[in-house]
Amino acid sequence: MKKEKFFFCLSLLAIASVCLNLHAQDTIQVVTHDQVKVVTDPPKGVNSYSAQAHFPEAGVPIRKVNLLVTFECPDGLACGEWDYIDHINLQGHDPVTGEPFTYEIARLITPYGRFFGTDWRFTFKTDVTDFASLLRNQAIVEYVHTGYESNTTCGWKISVKFEFIQGPPVAGIVAIHPLWNGSFPYGNPEDDIEQYLDEKTIKTQDKTRLLRLRILQTGHGMDRTENCAEFCSKWREVIFNGQVVEHRDMWVTCGSNPVYPQAGTWIFDRANWCPGCMVGQEHFDLVVEPGSSHVIDVNMEPYQVTRGEPSANYVFSSFLIEYQKPNATHDVAIDEILVPSADDLYSRMNPASFGARIRIKNNGTTPLKSAIIEYGLNGQKPLVHLWKGELAFGQSEEVLLPGVIHSDQQTDLFTVNINRPNGRSDRYNGDNRMTSLWSAPPVYPGEFVVICKTNRDTMQNAWRITDAQGKIWFQREESELKANREYRDTVTLPDGHYNLLVTDRGGDGLEFWYNARSGMGYVRLARTDGGLIQAFGSDFGNEIFQNFTVDSQATEHATQDALVLVYPHRPIQNTTLMLHFNQPQTVKAKLTNQAGKLMQELTWFEVTKGDFLIDLSNYPDDTYLLEISYNGQNQQIRLKKARR
Repeated sequence: MKKEKFFFCLSLLAIASVCLNLHAQDTIQVVTHDQVKVVTDPPKGVNSYSAQAHFPEAGVPIRKVNLLVTFECPDGLACGEWDYIDHINLQGHDPVTGEPFTYEIARLITPYGRFFGTDWRFTFKTDVTDFASLLRNQAIVEYVHTGYESNTTCGWKISVKFEFIQGPPVAGIVAIHPLWNGSFPYGNPEDDIEQYLDEKTIKTQDKTRLLRLRILQTGHGMDRTENCAEFCSKWREVIFNGQVVEHRDMWVTCGSNPVYPQAGTWIFDRANWCPGCMVGQEHFDLVVEPGSSHVIDVNMEPYQVTRGEPSANYVFSSFLIEYQKPNATHDVAIDEILVPSADDLYSRMNPASFGARIRIKNNGTTPLKSAIIEYGLNGQKPLVHLWKGELAFGQSEEVLLPGVIHSDQQTDLFTVNINRPNGRSDRYNGDNRMTSLWSAPPVYPGEFVVICKTNRDTMQNAWRITDAQGKIWFQREESELKANREYRDTVTLPDGHYNLLVTDRGGDGLEFWYNARSGMGYVRLARTDGGLIQAFGSDFGNEIFQNFTVDSQATEHATQDALVLVYPHRPIQNTTLMLHFNQPQTVKAKLTNQAGKLMQELTWFEVTKGDFLIDLSNYPDDTYLLEISYNGQNQQIRLKKARR
């Protein structure tokens, strides 16, 4: 009997937003849903939106396929209120067997969008290259929106686009086999999940040299025993041929979500998903011999509900893909540029003048141990970094690139080249180069004031300012910041590139509606004369990241002309409108209910700074729209009045 050669790799593929990264290869874009209004069907809990797709013909070589989904608030309606599961399904006929299929190729959890404004939009992205053989010619793409919220007052406007990056495939697809697909009960002793997660046996075809297990899995439901499966951390095992190749908790942290703040419990960690995120896909690769048999299994941690009725479930989408032998021995690729980037997903890390970050991937069968990376802005001498590590085939890794990224322009192009995998020539150089959009960070004066007001939670917050070399110039540690107190620190810095990082160990920022007892804190930057430079949102989850530059030759510095805040967004009786202007303003406020009925109008004259009460005590529980007008500007803020 021939010995089998095994290697296993797990890669949680990054979820990205609209791709402004420019690939060296030609790209074909196919739009299937163009600003389609999407609402729920409350009696059924599911609503389907199908579209005919015209994908590239089978003869067009495809290197990579990205799926992009853009969310906006629909015209005339508010954004959707709840974190519902949305599925992107592909329907067609298998090119080998001719059998019809409906496969879930991506899953997205909608954000809590009640307080999003009419100009809000966000683009999510995921890699669907494993289905490239099916994304050909004509097929149906079905967008499935679930949930029970009102379909007359809120919803979404969505666009779905496929991005086909041309080039020779890393490995040819032989066949695709569906495995465990559906919603399976968890914790029910009379309906155990293991009867659904049965062992699967596969015999490989003559051309097969690689098996890939691809899994999407999310936990839902809130039983009375452990709040499973949405809010309980349970382990899962993946087993190949009797070997446990992965054992991990089905759990992810949500406090650094780039879609923030949201109206609901967006910071709460969950069972492998977060509100307002594409669900991360997992890959497990196995090198095999043609005509060999293999057993694949998935096991969940044993669990039984002991209080109340079982309600937990895990939603699976899983496939086994047979691949031909990969085409290259030595082949490294740039998979993504995270910093600098204009993509929505990486907005928390951008803009930046240092700390460039990319993700590289090994597409060669030989483990990748070194590569040379050249990078820099348009027209500048590139910086050079020698990466060393070890990546098996199909694995990826984020790489932090040293050095300053700076231009006199407000925007510029940042280009990365990677080559010489393991000191050898790269088999395919079409994915060795990528370009992204760099934007200049704000320019601050050499002296300014950091204003930090803590809330009632003690010893959770800290802040520090570091330069491009990692030197700490100023900081306030957790032990220094007492509860419910305002601190004003004057910071003096020489010319250079810096980063302000504010952290919250509790993960709920300086304001979070669910933790109303803690009140509201804030972080603001001001000139020494009191003028506002920048005010950061208080509902930030884990951290605030702000890269900035100090330049004594600059003729202008960053300034924020107006600060308009409301606290709380979920009032019981009253809320407070907080205003701060660098010049006196006449401010008008108009409050309407969800039906559009005018409830009250207010006007304040010559306002520079102050807090103003908005009385809602005589109004019924409802969603209200507060419109604030000043100096030709208009800002809309949604309020939800509800008794606790």
